[in-house]
Amino acid sequence: MESPELKDLVDSLGEGQGAHSAGAVGEIHAADIATALLDVAPSGQALLLAILDDEKASEVLALAEQPLLEGLLERLDPGRLVRLLVAMDPDDAADVLEELPDDARQAAVALLDEDTRRSVTLLGGYEHDSAGGVMTTEVVAVGSNETVTSALGKLRDAEQVEAMGSTFVVDPAGCLVGLVDLKCLLNADPDVSVGSVMESDVLSIDAEADQEDAARSMGHYQLTSLPVVDGSGVLMGVITADDIIDVLEEEASEDILRLAGTGVTHPTAERLLTRLVARAPWLSVTLVGTFLAGMLIEWVETNWFTLPVLEGLGREFKSLLYFIPLIGGMAGNVGSQSSTIMVRGFATGEVDPLRPGRVLPGELILAVAIGIMSGLSVGAAIAVVHSDQSWLGLVVGVALPCAVFVAGLVGTLVPFACHRFKVDPAYASGPFLLTLNDIAAYVIYFSVAVVIMGALEVGGLGSA
Repeated sequence: MESPELKDLVDSLGEGQGAHSAGAVGEIHAADIATALLDVAPSGQALLLAILDDEKASEVLALAEQPLLEGLLERLDPGRLVRLLVAMDPDDAADVLEELPDDARQAAVALLDEDTRRSVTLLGGYEHDSAGGVMTTEVVAVGSNETVTSALGKLRDAEQVEAMGSTFVVDPAGCLVGLVDLKCLLNADPDVSVGSVMESDVLSIDAEADQEDAARSMGHYQLTSLPVVDGSGVLMGVITADDIIDVLEEEASEDILRLAGTGVTHPTAERLLTRLVARAPWLSVTLVGTFLAGMLIEWVETNWFTLPVLEGLGREFKSLLYFIPLIGGMAGNVGSQSSTIMVRGFATGEVDPLRPGRVLPGELILAVAIGIMSGLSVGAAIAVVHSDQSWLGLVVGVALPCAVFVAGLVGTLVPFACHRFKVDPAYASGPFLLTLNDIAAYVIYFSVAVVIMGALEVGGLGSA
């Protein structure tokens, strides 16, 4: 449903048409309500949440993103909040509780029933971006010594279980020992043990592992669910496909925003001050880097083109300045492309962060090819346009492939170096890398210019 339609329903609630509007809102999918609420005034949000039943309201709350979730939580009385938390899946309830202030969180947890309190406390003990932090504890496990009849009865009586296609098998100590397909249970002899029909080769992940590792494993092995175990192998919960979709979206957004240097997870929804604080440090890197690049140009003019051997080349130096944006821009783009490919490869598992040699040759060959094609075309165009200074085309034509090659090398290796020293490559591959490539490109450009101008005796240089 479009936001204007939901806003009309909210307006009708305020006009006394409560029964009809409440019924209409109840027919809307919770995900659509959560999205549409972003365009509804705070008073309307509170009114809308009040008319929803606990089941639908809990779904909306679980799907709401910041800062909408924060606003909704502020308008809920403790009793209603506890009912909504109980109606949610434990992993969603734990995420919602994390948005509450410490005092309010402790008060809400104290009012939960024992089972819900145990689940949210367990989940809250893991890092948000760990496998334990995204798993759900609503998983049915059957004992390896149980009969098939007993296992089917346990599955039949289970409520709100997310992963039902396959059933996890545990030993008497609760350790994961196998997996049995539901179809296999239905076709097996009712009196045989589950252990005799289970598959013992089951993939699991440690609760402390990063959520990206879980997503990578599920994608690589085409799994719809992944059991989560503790250090002793005890089954703690399960990660399902819907959890992984959220993880992939979150990780992809984080990497893209870090590459851009914004830092915040929801840059269009955060408060202006939060966005400013997140962006300013990375913009300052660009500011400082650009300043240093400008100082480099000034230093080259002062220390190179004022030397006796280069005397009289003031006009030629000014001509070189025209093509600085071209050299820096091409080098920066190639370096940025290489680093982005590496960061994405790390995230998807396509690139092994410990084996740069597998991707480096290909990236360097590509950089050389791009540099040569760009250098030849641009160099020829410059030689034609500046026919009275045709040497400019040769300088740019030689410097551009060199700068692009170095940018490709740096853009490929910097993410590997960051991983080696446990620094997020997405951060370093943004403003830092662009600044580094600019400075390197300028040094290469002016160095090539001095060498070629000397060789061609431009302005009498090298003719003494």
